[in-house]
Amino acid sequence: MPTKPILQALVLADHVYVDAHTGKKIIAGTFNRLSAAKLPDDFDRSTYVFVSLTEVHGRTPLELRYVDLATQDVLMQTNVTVESDDPLQTHEIVQEVPPFPMPHEGEYSFEVLWNGELLGSLRVHVQQVEPPGPVEENGEEEEE
Repeated sequence: MPTKPILQALVLADHVYVDAHTGKKIIAGTFNRLSAAKLPDDFDRSTYVFVSLTEVHGRTPLELRYVDLATQDVLMQTNVTVESDDPLQTHEIVQEVPPFPMPHEGEYSFEVLWNGELLGSLRVHVQQVEPPGPVEENGEEEEE
């Protein structure tokens, strides 16, 4: 029977840089909220997910998915595979993910699954915001 990996970290970010010399990950612009001036909409750019795992035995497929918690609909999903000869090692995954759908305000979940079992999740709050008003030359918003 396969052994379940242990999720150590799950982070959404604007970008994850990998240092070419050390292999260290630099995680920039972490978030758990998305906003748009109009809904339904998609978050306007790709983002990255950083996943850290241990207890990985051999070739281990994982599913990453984004779920609408109001309806339980899976709005986005992708699969990744981690390989390890040493389950004591920590494995870090950096994966670019497409823009997040935002059909309505509310709560969503970004999840990591192994063999259909939830290893962990990150709650994502989606909100509609007022678009920025016109900006005067001095940088202040104009009053209407």
